[in-house]
Amino acid sequence: MQTGDRSLAASGRAPLIAAIACAGTTLFLLRLGSGHTPVSRRFAALPEFEVWTWIYAAEVGAAAALGIASLPAFLALSRTTGPRATALTVAMWPALGVLIVLFGPQAVGNPPLWLGTVRFTAVNAIAWIFITPSFAGLLLAQTRLSALARETAPAVEEGTAGGLVVELSWLRTAMLRFLITFATVIAAGLLALGALRAALLAFGTPVSQVPPLRLLTYGGLFTGVAALIFVPTYVAWQQRVFELRDALHPVPGDGRPGHDWFQAREEFDTLLAARASAGSVFAAVFSVLAPFTASLVSALLATG
Repeated sequence: MQTGDRSLAASGRAPLIAAIACAGTTLFLLRLGSGHTPVSRRFAALPEFEVWTWIYAAEVGAAAALGIASLPAFLALSRTTGPRATALTVAMWPALGVLIVLFGPQAVGNPPLWLGTVRFTAVNAIAWIFITPSFAGLLLAQTRLSALARETAPAVEEGTAGGLVVELSWLRTAMLRFLITFATVIAAGLLALGALRAALLAFGTPVSQVPPLRLLTYGGLFTGVAALIFVPTYVAWQQRVFELRDALHPVPGDGRPGHDWFQAREEFDTLLAARASAGSVFAAVFSVLAPFTASLVSALLATG
């Protein structure tokens, strides 16, 4: 990975413009033709409908802004890992979406709007497109870390390990950015589903048709997804760091390391933040649990 490839975020006003455009498109899609049928008109007249549409618009706008912001890091990993790995990881995200639709829990169902299923699907597709770089980026990071395992020993022997140190530091920052982006958008989407559930209850839908357990199960599912794509990647990153540290500062042959040896290894760990601090652990755990937390909050707020 070249030095010029290590930009982590998009510059300029692109994320803001994308957020405004996508939020406006969401409002347009959800409200378009809301008075076309009596049922649709009655649902759209509810105050809860207004709350739901604005929360959904904010979620899609946030997905657009965060997706554009994380795109440079994803593209950098894509260039490093190659088109085949990139295509595979990108394809896994819509494949997961299809599996969830076919076999996963149905959180709350579709709104009783004219062409509600079509519009609901279109809005979800917009959000899922923008979250793709974060999902695929975490998987590409794991692919790159697997390749680094074969590059550590040669780099140390040739005296070029400095590039690995820089790249490992970059990968850690990118992984956390991808995780936070993914978790934020999913959590916002679950809050929007909670608002839709509140609107359906206000519309007169029986609680038995939209039980809170479905929303909690949906949140638990995405919490599991976040853990499955982040934890193995972070463990692989930590392993690469320790391997490089051990190669640069091996244990002396007599088994009696001196003060300088301990200090060198400690400074290396500090440089790459290999020893997780309380703050980084909290950020990672909070991000992984964010989908379930959001579904819990939504279920409590939208009680029937």
